[in-house]
Amino acid sequence: MRVRSRAAMVVPLVIIVAVCVVDAVGGPDFVIIALVVMAPLLAASTVGPRLTGVYALAALAGAGAVELSNQVVEPDAGGGQIARVIRLAGIALGGGIAVAASRARQARERRLTALVRVAEVAQRAILSPVPAVVDGLRFTALYRSAATEASVGGDLYEVVDTPWGVRLLVGDVRGKGLEAVRLASRVLGCFRALAGRLEDPADLVAALDSEVAAFGSEENEDFVTAVVAQIDRAGRMSLLNAGHPDPLRVRGGVVEPLGVADRQPPLGLGAAPAAAHYLVARSDRMLFYTDGLAEARNRGTREFFPLLPAVSDAFAAAELPEANAHLVSALVCWTGGSLGDDVALVAVERPEPGAEQALPASGESAAATSTGPGEFRTG
Repeated sequence: MRVRSRAAMVVPLVIIVAVCVVDAVGGPDFVIIALVVMAPLLAASTVGPRLTGVYALAALAGAGAVELSNQVVEPDAGGGQIARVIRLAGIALGGGIAVAASRARQARERRLTALVRVAEVAQRAILSPVPAVVDGLRFTALYRSAATEASVGGDLYEVVDTPWGVRLLVGDVRGKGLEAVRLASRVLGCFRALAGRLEDPADLVAALDSEVAAFGSEENEDFVTAVVAQIDRAGRMSLLNAGHPDPLRVRGGVVEPLGVADRQPPLGLGAAPAAAHYLVARSDRMLFYTDGLAEARNRGTREFFPLLPAVSDAFAAAELPEANAHLVSALVCWTGGSLGDDVALVAVERPEPGAEQALPASGESAAATSTGPGEFRTG
């Protein structure tokens, strides 16, 4: 960042000096002094209006000195006195335009920053802290915003204890900004209200689908990819997937996707998934995530993030909060220092008996084969 800042300050000066020198030594038939106006115009896209004004004055002063020198040496060079005045007037006008453009850019950036902050606050307000321990299961969540003006998306997660087991929702609203946050709040509100009332997880997913269809924008074709899991005290897990990336299970250092035989479209587009069933063994860990993790690319090679090896490395021995943080650090390193999309992670562990002590809740708003219904898979 500092290197870029220094380059933004030095390049306009280099342009001014280079143009003045070339014009001065180029002879009477080689007049390019008007090109110094590029310096403040370039500065307007990277620095503030004050510094842009400094470059505009420097460009005008340099051009004036060169024109005065040329007038002394060759009075009629470059088209004469009138042409010199026109060139200087053009440089002055270009400098004024650059200052105005820089001021307008800064005002636009301030408005955009304010909008993104409002959306971030709204988004974090609707994401409840995930409890550290629920019904014998350990949980931790981490949410990390992307470092771009499109940073605020509709990533969502929730954990609810119900009479049928712990129910977990992780989803991602299509699109960005306040509209995505609004739809995410509707989905979370519906999940919180109905998770403890509907016995069949498929009915819960159907209700979420209806909520998105009713309150999403038809014009924008809003939808929400989501995965819903239910885990009871015996470790039996029912998994329903509506167009979302498959969660991952870490068992004995081996990472495998937990797929479903009946992959359905996202919520809002008629999702009616049947549950895939798994048995969560003691010491198993699972990672539910949004596509900001799975679809991240290396800035140089454009290769996708090596998800399975990275998860295996992150979850090898560390506690859940540290594992999530380690995974996001690896992701940021892979993408070259910034994320192109929000990332939400929710990690789950079924500890050994007597090891269900509470872990510190995540304070950072940072969170494949299957069988048919009714049959639980152990391996």
